Amino acid sequence: MSNFVPEKEHLRHALLFLFNQKKKAVESHRVLVETYGEHAPSIRTCETWFRQFKSGDFNVKDSERSGRPQKCKDEQLQELLDDDPTQTQQQLAKALNVSQETISRRLRAMGKINKLGKWVPHDLNERQMENRKVTCEMLLQRHEKKSFLYRIVTDDEKWIYFENPKRKKSWLSPGEVGSSTPRPNRFGKKTMLCVWWDQSGIVYYELLKPGETVNVQRYQQQMINLNHALIEKRPEWARRHGKVILLHDNAPSHTAKPMKDTFKSLGWDILPHPPYSPDLAPSDYHLFASMGHALGEQHFSNFEEVGKWLDEWFAAKDKQFFWHGIHKLPERWAKCVEADGQYFE
Repeated sequence: MSNFVPEKEHLRHALLFLFNQKKKAVESHRVLVETYGEHAPSIRTCETWFRQFKSGDFNVKDSERSGRPQKCKDEQLQELLDDDPTQTQQQLAKALNVSQETISRRLRAMGKINKLGKWVPHDLNERQMENRKVTCEMLLQRHEKKSFLYRIVTDDEKWIYFENPKRKKSWLSPGEVGSSTPRPNRFGKKTMLCVWWDQSGIVYYELLKPGETVNVQRYQQQMINLNHALIEKRPEWARRHGKVILLHDNAPSHTAKPMKDTFKSLGWDILPHPPYSPDLAPSDYHLFASMGHALGEQHFSNFEEVGKWLDEWFAAKDKQFFWHGIHKLPERWAKCVEADGQYFE
């Protein structure tokens, strides 16, 4: 294996070559990652250079530095921030050979603010972000060609705790501290909800008793039960030419070979869903989000009470609630593409 470590100018020449080969920035980034691994530039940097090339500027050299510290150009500072927005002012100043005061002044002039990072479901790497973006681009193209949202049946699992404390808001004077609320005890009594739904409402759900888990055999049986529920509750499927499109995550019990055989025998399609993407799963961003608010301050004595509460809560939701949850998908696919595969607001 070669020990060659490319310099920035080498990578820029490679990008210019790929640009002239009519490649897209995303595709060019993938080629550089496959060739240079961790030394490849970020996808944002690739897109920045492609914009420059499209404008007719093919100069890949950095501006020359004189003996005295150079002035900080906003374009250079923005390129560093595109590569890594978490860099400190000291790191940015060192990279641009200017003072920290200059960096601070330019950041303010550019309207940049230092925000604390948010918690995300997973620390996505470049390949995972690209997978999310490419998958969403493909789904958007498919949707724009012919909508298929009405064929989607989606599923997911959620722990339902018997004790559900709710955080309370308080009117306080400046400096006063709000009341504390402990999180639900994850080792306390709980049951797992497995639920399947479409744009018309709940199709089927199960509550797993303590000690029960979703393995391949259990999931196969759940698919058989779901198929019976679809025949009973959605008789229109028998008159449609299109198949059921199942949207679920990439859990091992969902993707094992026996499950692929089961889906084939049922005649169902599986909608592509990138890993680590609860923000693209209707149950997570819509159904469970709403359910989580409703569960606040709920106390259940036993398994049966949980089932009764779920029956009543599901029944109280009208068709528009479920329709809206499924039909948010194209908007969220678009946001994922705009965010280059990163988690979005």
